[in-house]
Amino acid sequence: MLKKILVVPDVHGRIFWKEPVARYIDSVDKVVFLGDYLDPYHEEDGMADDIFENLLEIVELKRKNMGKVVLLKGNHDQHYYSELFRDLAGGTRMDKLNWGKYHAFFCENESLFQLACLEDVKGRPFVFSHAGMTVYWLHKVNTNLWHLPDNKVSIGDPEIIDRINLLDKDEAGQTLLSVVGSRRSWFGEKTGSILWTDIQEHSLPDAPKVYGMDEAFQVFGHSRLREGFDKVEYGHLAMIDSRQCFMVDEGIEERIVRMEEYEKP
Repeated sequence: MLKKILVVPDVHGRIFWKEPVARYIDSVDKVVFLGDYLDPYHEEDGMADDIFENLLEIVELKRKNMGKVVLLKGNHDQHYYSELFRDLAGGTRMDKLNWGKYHAFFCENESLFQLACLEDVKGRPFVFSHAGMTVYWLHKVNTNLWHLPDNKVSIGDPEIIDRINLLDKDEAGQTLLSVVGSRRSWFGEKTGSILWTDIQEHSLPDAPKVYGMDEAFQVFGHSRLREGFDKVEYGHLAMIDSRQCFMVDEGIEERIVRMEEYEKP
């Protein structure tokens, strides 16, 4: 059976996910949310209660579809979950008034969220995360924590994805998740973490031939696209912070397409 994955880019309190998810939840293999559920952009700002209710609906969707719905975390979620991450990385548009409520929520529902997800599509590893992974950051993680031979680190390896998800469990991991790249900070490093890397910090247009980067296809959001652009795509990655859902379908030639195009006759 041909695999189908519905992908939901950064939410930020928006409700664009509801109609596509309701329509496709029973016919796809996975629904992957790329994170950033709170902290709307200033021009889209609404009532905090409505934004939180939207997140509660997403979590309820997960609870009803545990094996199908994947909830990834972004930097706008992590600065509520982890005080260390908040203090080290800062919190753009962080809702200080509601921080305690959001912190309690993410701690209580910790087991429902993760940092990365791996799916095999047409024999190729598709790696989903909030901001994508770079060679620089993976090397930093391996050097500081894993101490594996470089040829044993591949983003298409389920064991490595498991290790990445475990970064959320301790102080050392939170420190590495808080790495901000030079695009976001005068004091930033070469690239940010899986929660912070901007599209300009990824290797473009060609994939590095290390850590399985050239064999995998990464799907992530985080870097805001200008109005009128729906994605940035190369042979090894797609960045889709676009206020609309996308589909990965083994039955079509394209690696990932926006729903409007996917649903054309």
